[in-house]
Amino acid sequence: MSTDPNDPTRQDNPYAQQPAYGQQPQQYGQQPAPYGQQQYGQQPAAYGQQQYGQQPAAYGQQQYGQYGTSAVPARPSGVTVAAVLGFIFGALGVLTTLAFIVLGAISGGAANDLEDAIPGLGGFAGAFAGILIVIGLLALAWTIVMIMGSVRALSGRSRVLLIVGGSIAIFTTGLSFFGSLGDENTTAGGVIVALLFFIMAIAIVVLLSMKPAAAFFAAHRARRGR
Repeated sequence: MSTDPNDPTRQDNPYAQQPAYGQQPQQYGQQPAPYGQQQYGQQPAAYGQQQYGQQPAAYGQQQYGQYGTSAVPARPSGVTVAAVLGFIFGALGVLTTLAFIVLGAISGGAANDLEDAIPGLGGFAGAFAGILIVIGLLALAWTIVMIMGSVRALSGRSRVLLIVGGSIAIFTTGLSFFGSLGDENTTAGGVIVALLFFIMAIAIVVLLSMKPAAAFFAAHRARRGR
């Protein structure tokens, strides 16, 4: 070992412990590699995957996908009320159907007896019985429309049947109400009952035609892909 303090080969020489000048370019050259990998190599990949790759997918699946395919708005209270009124009219339709059919059957059975008692009256009684049975069948068809329309409205499938049945109810109850106003033999209670049914029929059509109901049925149609 040299005793010369300026000998560069000595280990205790501070100039000998420092890295050589030729090694610095190697360290300096190694810096661009991690810099290029972390900033230019890794960051754009992470940025492209998370922001441009993953976020639009999450946006389409979570927001638009849930609303468009699975999520539907809650059933509006107006649709529920309209369906309940439809069931009420359906129950009244069942009673009306039975009443007309039974009266028609009774009138048809009595037609022969009336023909024997008074010639010509039996034919009139038979025609009247036929009219009663036809009205009973029409009431049965309307009853089916009201009940089926109420069921389909509650399930969100369609409001068309219930609107059609409600429109028919508006026509028939309107005739009953305005007819009771011009009848002197009709009591105040009869007029009030006729007015109540008339308002109920109007409420069915109005409630099903409002914007919340339209959005509810439109969302169900979009969910079914129709």
